Amino acid sequence: MLACLSQRLPIEFYSTNYISQSAERKQVEGHMRVCLNIDAGFQSMTTVSSSEPLLSEAAYVIMSRESFDVLKCFKTILEGFAVHKGDRGEFLALLLLTLARDQAVGLPNDDGRPQRRFFNFAPFVHGRLFQSLSAPGLEKLQDDFPDAKMHFNHFVKIHDFETIDKETLLLLMTRGAGVLCADSQASIDAVTVFLTSGTKLTTDNFGLVLYQFKNDLTYSKNPQSKLFESMDPYDLGILKEGDDAVPIVKIFFALAAKIPGLHVKRHPALEAYNAVVYEIWCAGFSPEFLNPVCAQQTDIWDGLLQASYGWKNIYKAVEKDLRRSLVPGAADDDGHWSHWAVRGAE
Repeated sequence: MLACLSQRLPIEFYSTNYISQSAERKQVEGHMRVCLNIDAGFQSMTTVSSSEPLLSEAAYVIMSRESFDVLKCFKTILEGFAVHKGDRGEFLALLLLTLARDQAVGLPNDDGRPQRRFFNFAPFVHGRLFQSLSAPGLEKLQDDFPDAKMHFNHFVKIHDFETIDKETLLLLMTRGAGVLCADSQASIDAVTVFLTSGTKLTTDNFGLVLYQFKNDLTYSKNPQSKLFESMDPYDLGILKEGDDAVPIVKIFFALAAKIPGLHVKRHPALEAYNAVVYEIWCAGFSPEFLNPVCAQQTDIWDGLLQASYGWKNIYKAVEKDLRRSLVPGAADDDGHWSHWAVRGAE
């Protein structure tokens, strides 16, 4: 399970003991995970699942089987292995995108090939990722991008901020790779690209999908326009000074929002930015708005969301508040405060 999901999501180990290290070694020995470095004392190592288009396609074939319950497998991995759970729910969002992609390309045939590798962009966003009946603001996507195509079957995590530009994004697209940004990347967490007309991979046939992910209750169903404004391709270095504007779809996932919702705003091409821009604010994990989320699986998605709060596992003991009291002021839970302060008092 871990080997398949690691070929599609950039899952990282942080092995600190013999048992977890043995699990990581097993992935290297038997499941094509790459060992980048072993420390001088042979006590730890750094490993990664590299971008391997063929293996990612094979993982898609296995994940399409009825016997492979993707959500339960992912939950088992988050709870049973020493892997990085993400800082902002990024792996859950990438899983959503991957499941939507698998629906877009269709089930594999007897030879393991998808029905199509390059799939139509507009139906992917408005139908495969977001429920078409619940996203009326996306109806013009088909008119704006009638011949647009997309292709990805896995994500890679990049190390620096300079990597993301038009050329490198298109080169990664040839491998079927979307991008999870480096830690602390300003304003965006992931990038995929689409081709505005047909399948010619050139910088004049190019559109961007920019994502932000937040697993934080402070982001609700109400869109924040300043967050979309910060997702500027020129400020981010994706487009250079003098480059023509390209179409952009900006998607913000407020994963921890209590009340689900979907808000879409379309900006037509203007003199200030001469290309169409969509802003999509998606709150929560609701089957009403997200096509990959089935009504029968909302509890599992909620469980995955909670599991992605890695730091909360520390406080799962019976004496939760007592343990929280040992770290004053570290979080909003009352146990971090009640032993030494009274909040809300004037």
